[in-house]
Amino acid sequence: MADDGDGSCTPDVVTYNTIIDGMCKAHAVDRAEGVLQQMIDKGVKPDIQTYTCLIHGYLSTGQWKEVVQRLKEMYARGLHPNVVTYNTVIDGLCKAHAVNRAEGVLQQMIDKGVKPDIQTYTCLIHGYLSTGQWKEVVQRLEEMYARGLHPNVVTYGLLLDYLCKNGKCTEARKIFDVMIRKGIKPNVTIYGILLHGYAAKEALADLPDLLDLMVANGISPDHYIFNTMFCAYAKKAMIDEAMHILSKMRQQGLSPNVVTYGTLIDALCKLGRVDDAVLKFNQMIDEGVTPNIVVFNSLIYGLCTVDRWEKAEELFFEMLDQEIGPDIVSFNTIMSNLCKEGRVMEAQNVIDLMERVGVRPDVISYSTLIGGHCLAGRTDEAAKLLDSMVSVGLKPDILCYDALLRGYYKTGRMDNAYCLVREMLRKQVMPGAVTYSTILHGLFQTRIFSEAKELYHNMIKTRKQWGIYTYNIILNGLCKNNCVDEAFEMFQSLCSKDIRPDIITFNIMIGCLLKSGRKKDAMDLFAAIPAHGLVPDVVTYCLMMENLIQEGLLDEFDNLFLAMEKSGCTPNSYMLNGIVRRLLGGVEIMRAGAYLSKIDEMNFSLEASTTSLLISLFLREEYKNHAKSLPEKYHFLEEVNK
Repeated sequence: MADDGDGSCTPDVVTYNTIIDGMCKAHAVDRAEGVLQQMIDKGVKPDIQTYTCLIHGYLSTGQWKEVVQRLKEMYARGLHPNVVTYNTVIDGLCKAHAVNRAEGVLQQMIDKGVKPDIQTYTCLIHGYLSTGQWKEVVQRLEEMYARGLHPNVVTYGLLLDYLCKNGKCTEARKIFDVMIRKGIKPNVTIYGILLHGYAAKEALADLPDLLDLMVANGISPDHYIFNTMFCAYAKKAMIDEAMHILSKMRQQGLSPNVVTYGTLIDALCKLGRVDDAVLKFNQMIDEGVTPNIVVFNSLIYGLCTVDRWEKAEELFFEMLDQEIGPDIVSFNTIMSNLCKEGRVMEAQNVIDLMERVGVRPDVISYSTLIGGHCLAGRTDEAAKLLDSMVSVGLKPDILCYDALLRGYYKTGRMDNAYCLVREMLRKQVMPGAVTYSTILHGLFQTRIFSEAKELYHNMIKTRKQWGIYTYNIILNGLCKNNCVDEAFEMFQSLCSKDIRPDIITFNIMIGCLLKSGRKKDAMDLFAAIPAHGLVPDVVTYCLMMENLIQEGLLDEFDNLFLAMEKSGCTPNSYMLNGIVRRLLGGVEIMRAGAYLSKIDEMNFSLEASTTSLLISLFLREEYKNHAKSLPEKYHFLEEVNK
């Protein structure tokens, strides 16, 4: 460095670049700009490296305009960005998912006579993969080869990682084999990617061969490799295979870490081998591996499932001693798992345990337990819990109410459910669409009509936008309770409110109108279905056809059936059996025979009611000679009368 005459040294460009680079990496780009200005004021000319560092800083903070400005400034100073500068820009843009801009920079780079290198293409490929553009990846690889460039281990790693994460392990293995044939030696990261891919795909049979290949090629497996395999086996309850991996791990001079032990303890607990899990926990501590909260949670959960509450409590206090606070999440997770397994009484005991170790249950604790009791059909206990929440100063939320409402619904206690909804509204806990739908369905189903009506009127008053699923429940309930005019009025208002009816809505209304004798309105609705962007389904056609048969409009019925088949809507067994029964009921035996043939062609079975009707019909003297009108397999019915 030069001497200023007063004994001090003026920093040179390398020193300034080091400072600017450090500041940019610390996201202090504003300060880096200040250093650049100071550098210029001191007469030290910035070089390409100076600008490359700054550009990297701008890209890391998303300041694309400043990148463009600095590139222009470089050209103005007679500096031409080199491949490193361009790669920095392309990499930053790709990481920000701005791959289109990165492509533009690549083209600019080529136009300026700067040759892209492997790093350039690797950055671009990473960008394409992060946005799922595999076709573009293939194109860039071909372009690389055309320029005499070949993917390196980093490029291959990106390709393998993408394929494995998308479940394409077979394709990944092919690329892995190509990589080896081209003389590129896979590193431990590459093997880790492949092993993780196989493990995620549960292709466990391929894991040992890949591990052996890795060792044979002189690559030492690390903790990540062994833990990946160990976890894969443990999750499938293949404990013997997992223990074999543990032995291999020790042979390689590696000791199991907290992840290894945590996985093993969790697997043993889930298999009910809690004593073995405790032994492994003790072995872990003896080997100097400190358990984390995940390990404690797994073992405590296991102990809870076998009613070893004293040991579970002991572990909680051990966590406290190690300053690994058993938090509310730990307890709630354990309770949730117990409730899902139907162990609601054990989950109830967890609440008592929480209080003993000084952790206060929260709303989630109670909602979990309420849900567990309801799943077990213990709605009275769930209701008591809801009351006890209030007594301890907790305000039940929508999850608590929903859990109890579902319990009442499943046990048919719709009076209780309705009272609970009214309590919610009184306490200004607004039910959601699922809650309203569930309770309305239950009230209509159990013919508690006045309450259902009051509830849906309250729902509509909220002026919230409810989904068509909820409206379908209301329409169906109104129709089943003979409120046809009200249902039709609601249907028309839905269309005017831009709430798009689905085919289920039309089916409900068409069925209702036909049943109430409003056939013209039903026909008009059927004709309007395409205008709503919908197509009739098998239920729609079934409703219309049954009505035509009932009206004696048999030619129109046949034509509609043909139109249905041409539209691609396939009749099901329920429809065909229903048609045959209606035709037989009208003594249209020859026509019924044609539809019996369709049942046979589609390998459907005759329903018991259809068979019964056939036999009873041909037992009557006046029809005994009509069996020949049916397909040959039904001619035996001639003998029924004899």
